[in-house]
Amino acid sequence: MNQMTPEDYEELIALLDGRIDELTKPIPSKQIRRFAEAIRSARLGDEHSAATFGEDDYANLLQAQLIVDEVLPRIMENIRAHSIDGETGWRFQPVPAGNGDADLCAICAKPFQHFGMTVKVHCLDMHPDAYHGVCRECVRQYAPLEFVESYGVEEWLMRNTKVCESFETDRKREEERVNLIDAIRTHAHTTYYFNDIVQKAPKWASGAFGEWR
Repeated sequence: MNQMTPEDYEELIALLDGRIDELTKPIPSKQIRRFAEAIRSARLGDEHSAATFGEDDYANLLQAQLIVDEVLPRIMENIRAHSIDGETGWRFQPVPAGNGDADLCAICAKPFQHFGMTVKVHCLDMHPDAYHGVCRECVRQYAPLEFVESYGVEEWLMRNTKVCESFETDRKREEERVNLIDAIRTHAHTTYYFNDIVQKAPKWASGAFGEWR
């Protein structure tokens, strides 16, 4: 049996390092997009043709879906937050509308509503002159210290600490309650019928019990 030379060891180490990099380093975003486009082109299949993916693929696809649902929103949130110019991208201003500044946060995409005063930002995917509202949590987490300490923002944050006050003593039940409210508000803000949906939510939600479809 031939003995390995120092050159053989170096070559083996290089191969192993390359394989470790392949398995552990995140793939480029363009490649992720190509994967997504490839999935979108998959055939669902019918009585005349076979589907692109079958039962053997289910576990892999389910795991991929869970990972994307968990991680991708946080990645996008971080990118949007760090795209905001520290000097010109943050504004603290009065709310002109009587029903408040209510929509989905420009950074985390979760629903929020402010009355009186609000914080607006300019993110990378917005029109140059467009500023969009952000929730208090994102202001606390991402706003530059100079901005928080100026224009009364810090006082504004301290004055509204119980906007999302807990109702349930059980942590899991409270988390589910907040998730339900977020889901209702998120859906409402994707339409022009926010007030109608909020007002009729209990009546409409009664159809969730019993047979459906």
